[in-house]
Amino acid sequence: MGIKRVTHVLLSLLFLLTASIAMAASSEYQLGPGDEIEIFVFQEPELNVKAKISQAGNINLPLIGQVNLEGLNSDEAKLKVEALYKDGYLVNPYVTLTVRQYRPFFIHGEVKNPGSYKYQAELTLEQAIALSGGLKDRASKSNWIVWRGYPQVSFNADKSTIVMPGDVIKIEKSFF
Repeated sequence: MGIKRVTHVLLSLLFLLTASIAMAASSEYQLGPGDEIEIFVFQEPELNVKAKISQAGNINLPLIGQVNLEGLNSDEAKLKVEALYKDGYLVNPYVTLTVRQYRPFFIHGEVKNPGSYKYQAELTLEQAIALSGGLKDRASKSNWIVWRGYPQVSFNADKSTIVMPGDVIKIEKSFF
């Protein structure tokens, strides 16, 4: 009986840890062009939407029209949509927003197959380079630059850097 209880407690803790990690990741991730999202408005099926965020960062919502979500995390976007529907349309809207598919990441420079690649959770830069066919002969082994976020910032990366949706990765040429 004691082993079952310990197992139950450990499984519960594992579930809570996994849920909190997923929640932290979704609250940090910024929505952007190319993300496919789903918005569900409780008890208002005609307002439910599946949409791809446009290059301008917008989606089209029933009754509301164009709404810019670029740079917002999922929680901020949810609150924005709730506020818009509360402003003259619904008394107490309850909205859920989920990302159905993340935008791709891009890799260019001294890799064999530059281009866009589908985002995969926990993908490292080393794995992204492998997906793109590997480094060319003259590629730098350490001068790798990642552009990320809204507003976009750049930083030097290494093989263990986690690739995020929308990242633009440049592999520089080696001088020697």
